[in-house]
Amino acid sequence: MILIAATLPVAAHADQPALGLDDVVALSEFGGRPAFSPDGKRVAFVGRTYGDAFEMDLATRKLRNLTARIPHHGVVRIQYLPSGDFLVTAPRVSPGANTRAHLEMWVLDHAGERGLQPLGEQVFEGIAVSRRRDLIAWTVIEPELKPADAWQMGFARPTRRYLAEITYRGGVPLLANKREIMSQLPSECLFIEPQDFRDGDHELVYSCMGRMSGVGPSISVMGTRLPAGQSTVYFRRPGEYAEVEGIAPGGEWATVECGVQDKAALPPLDICRLDLRPGGALTRLVHGAQPGLAQDISNPVVSPDGKWIAFQRSVRDDPDIGGGNGIFLARLPADNRPSR
Repeated sequence: MILIAATLPVAAHADQPALGLDDVVALSEFGGRPAFSPDGKRVAFVGRTYGDAFEMDLATRKLRNLTARIPHHGVVRIQYLPSGDFLVTAPRVSPGANTRAHLEMWVLDHAGERGLQPLGEQVFEGIAVSRRRDLIAWTVIEPELKPADAWQMGFARPTRRYLAEITYRGGVPLLANKREIMSQLPSECLFIEPQDFRDGDHELVYSCMGRMSGVGPSISVMGTRLPAGQSTVYFRRPGEYAEVEGIAPGGEWATVECGVQDKAALPPLDICRLDLRPGGALTRLVHGAQPGLAQDISNPVVSPDGKWIAFQRSVRDDPDIGGGNGIFLARLPADNRPSR
């Protein structure tokens, strides 16, 4: 595998006005991990970790509980498939101490008539979903953690990565053409979390977790050509945290959780834009961290037209890492939108 190290941006944090929480729209006072529908008219999110999943119509702000009448043990993530159905991450059994390392993938039809239909595969952390077709990429801990192991140990254990298409047979979803990808990780990465596809699904963009240092975990943004080829570092800088979350419709830039590390813990987070090219600039879009408050913003995703981002408010010290307590919507400045 060939690794191309991107040149560090000349201006990692450009001096341009960033939005604050007073400049954005609060969609919900609860919930986290938002996702835009393929047409951009709705946002799906989880009410809380191991809770129900919801969908909001952005025009009317009408809220629909997607799982209220469906037997389940709690939803952790929900994403839209291009087909219009939902891809759900949830446990098969009641949550335990390390359930987050043993979650499974399910499909929920948009009408909610069939309940959660299992895909028969475990997943650890995020799933990349193509905008073009029902193609997904995910990471699995192999071998599995022991029951007494904390779920966080999954970041340091052996993992494998897979690619597959979701197809339907008689209305029942199943995975087809499952194949292993990235059998060997780039040397800098102990673990990767797939986030998005770009370039006609020929590249997987992901967060690379490296070794801990005196200023915190090493988190960088990378991409790898599929099925197995050239890897590119889009952002890696000692002392700075950059975790990719959402991608622009054309794939030319992505939103990242960004922050400056000063101790061995997750730093205060803002939302930045990262140009996905070697030497691409990292610029702040929304400023969320406030002095004296353990509150962050995170999990930003980009609308299908590239004009909006949805994100969550979170509490930095919450043991539910990645959990949210409010959904927000921000319109991007004109110079961040696609030119048409």
